[in-house]
Amino acid sequence: MLIVDDRENDLLKHKLLVAMGEHVKVKRLISADYIIGEIGIEAKEINDLYHSIMGHGRSRTIVGQLHDLNESFERPMLVVYNTKLKPYVRGGDRSAIAREMRKMHAVIKKFKQTFAIQFPNIQYMELSSMDEFVDWLNAMHHGLRIRKITTAEPLQLAKKSNSNLDPRVAVLSAIEGVSERAAHDLLIQFGSIPRILRSRTSQRMLMGIDGIGRKRAKAILSLRETYLDTQSE
Repeated sequence: MLIVDDRENDLLKHKLLVAMGEHVKVKRLISADYIIGEIGIEAKEINDLYHSIMGHGRSRTIVGQLHDLNESFERPMLVVYNTKLKPYVRGGDRSAIAREMRKMHAVIKKFKQTFAIQFPNIQYMELSSMDEFVDWLNAMHHGLRIRKITTAEPLQLAKKSNSNLDPRVAVLSAIEGVSERAAHDLLIQFGSIPRILRSRTSQRMLMGIDGIGRKRAKAILSLRETYLDTQSE
């Protein structure tokens, strides 16, 4: 389950609900903007990050938020999305806009340079857009579900049944465009989810399964980055 703070951007919440449906729960969070399992995520749009560093119009700076995050979660993360800075200057004077842009760059650069020293336990990540952030949250959610299932006792492939669906099939068929039949065939061909996601598995190999085209093969392999392989091959 992805838990989202109800004060987050309405457009972002809408995109997540469209992409992930029942796997998203919106509620008031004390610390973090998003929670996935043991991961607590503080998310900032790049301009919001600047204003949070400076303390513009808010009671706490990003430093206070990150201290809370670090104390509250086993795996804290700061994710910054949208890399385009938008300086605001009344009157629209070009020289003033240029000065503000240089200031914003300098403040954010200094923050990044000292981040690892101030918060060695918090992972930092940048994503280029809101849509990429939504895709990343979705992939993280899938990855944790896969880890939970593949670290359990091995399960035998069951015949297709709406009332008794193999959890591994459920995970694979949750990927957009992958049918339960294709998920069964993947598991028969490769034997397990870890083997599907191992580095030796290529896009071409996945496309050898009926119903798995280029787009679906890419979607499956995109989970590789977020999957923590805890089993030996």
